[in-house]
Amino acid sequence: MAKSLKYSRIPTADEIAAFNGMHCRVKYHHAVSTGWRCPCCGRTAQQLIRWTEIRGPAWRKAYGDEYGMGFTVTLAEHHCHGDGRFPPTLICGDCNSADGAAKRKWRLPESWSFSPEELSLFVTVAPHSGDTHIDQELARQIFERKSRGNFR
Repeated sequence: MAKSLKYSRIPTADEIAAFNGMHCRVKYHHAVSTGWRCPCCGRTAQQLIRWTEIRGPAWRKAYGDEYGMGFTVTLAEHHCHGDGRFPPTLICGDCNSADGAAKRKWRLPESWSFSPEELSLFVTVAPHSGDTHIDQELARQIFERKSRGNFR
């Protein structure tokens, strides 16, 4: 039997209730208990849970199935890499990755970071997936508009 497709499994209510957050345990439980939603894509902490390959042998042994697949979640403290245009903010790993993808696509300065509000304008992610859509052209336009004002 082959590995399951990356986005092929949606967790059941019982699987969501049993999920402990793995390496993001503290952030995940806080997000669940406070009703947090990613300020960029709007997904709840439970909607971030997705079926994917578990990385690292110890994690794979503890949480993976016989093919190394299991439910994971990623939460990140997103921060400005430059002059502090916005405060550090908890966002989902997919939106945090979208920030980097847009910066690489347009070769933006290392000191630039999209704010959570800006990310919300050009990033969408379906619940329980890492299937991320980035409107790259809008990301470029946001950067150009903001860079004319010295990143503010």
